[in-house]
Amino acid sequence: MIGILFLLTRLPHVKTVLAIETSSPEASIALWSDGAWLFEAEFLSDRSHNCMVFEPLASALAALEGRDLSCVVVGTGPGSYSGTRIGIAAAQGVAIAKSCPVAGLGSLAATPAAYSKTTEKPVMAIGDARRGLYYLSTIIASGEASEPELMDAETLKRRLAEAADHDVFTLDEPAKLGLDEDVQMGIRPSRPDARLLLELWLELDSGRQQELLARPLAPTYLRAPFTSKAKPGHPLLRKG
Repeated sequence: MIGILFLLTRLPHVKTVLAIETSSPEASIALWSDGAWLFEAEFLSDRSHNCMVFEPLASALAALEGRDLSCVVVGTGPGSYSGTRIGIAAAQGVAIAKSCPVAGLGSLAATPAAYSKTTEKPVMAIGDARRGLYYLSTIIASGEASEPELMDAETLKRRLAEAADHDVFTLDEPAKLGLDEDVQMGIRPSRPDARLLLELWLELDSGRQQELLARPLAPTYLRAPFTSKAKPGHPLLRKG
């Protein structure tokens, strides 16, 4: 890791990066500049992301001490409905204020379980998608998480059995996933972290970075954001 960061400090496009990760109650912010960590903070936010994020964010911006911010990276979930959106809104606000670009990265890849360099096993994340469904995502070659797949309990059990060679983690409490005890014992809990989000960003090649910077920010949805359409006679659909 030290060697990678040393090389990245020599790349012209890498200067100062701010990372915001608020997709879980254990939220965090990190600021990196030319190989040095200028600021890191973790804070418990639960349902109060909209007020708890601003004090550490202000401290992170103060730690810039006149430096230009090259870009902002924000975790896009899956995770807390309000937390993910607050993080994205905060990242957009900073990017506007600092006249810099902003990119979103899936939060599943920014976890210790996904980011570990101590195992050669493939890594898989699972989680409760509510309404009797689960999601599954794999950590791909770039280090990012694949788009979550939705499935029922039986399909998840089958997929886990087929992936017996994988390290499996979850952002939920394993015991609350409703799986058989012998299955849940092999699943470890993990959570996203802003420092890991930032390190993942630094390790992406410049082409992938530019691709992500060009995308509009959006949360990682497990389902389509709208479950029903407004009726034709709804006031919001009426013209003038």
